Amino acid sequence: MNFDDSIDMVSKTANENYNSLRKLAEINLNAWDQLVSKQMEVMKSCFETTAKQAEIGKGSKRVDELLSKQVDLARELGEKMVDGNQQVMEILNKTREEYQGWVEAGAAQAKSQMEQVTPVKTKKAA
Repeated sequence: MNFDDSIDMVSKTANENYNSLRKLAEINLNAWDQLVSKQMEVMKSCFETTAKQAEIGKGSKRVDELLSKQVDLARELGEKMVDGNQQVMEILNKTREEYQGWVEAGAAQAKSQMEQVTPVKTKKAA
């Protein structure tokens, strides 16, 4: 391997590593964006429920009516929370799969780079 080949190999390796890090950053940014969006939805639901509770408190004349409406609100919010948690788990599972693919691609890339530096020589059995 001459000097030019070595420089080309170092340049190629640097470019591959840069692209790999960009892919990792994309995975992280995508996961972050989805999780923050989901958190905003949950907070919005909580604020809406609080506002509805205040309206119910003003409009209810009997305690049993107030409690019944609050139970309905709590059930509705609970269902939204369960749905939101399922969506978060889907986001995390997808992100885990993307990380796994990134790691596997990195391992394959590292193996390829090592094979370029140290070519494997096989001996024929005598």
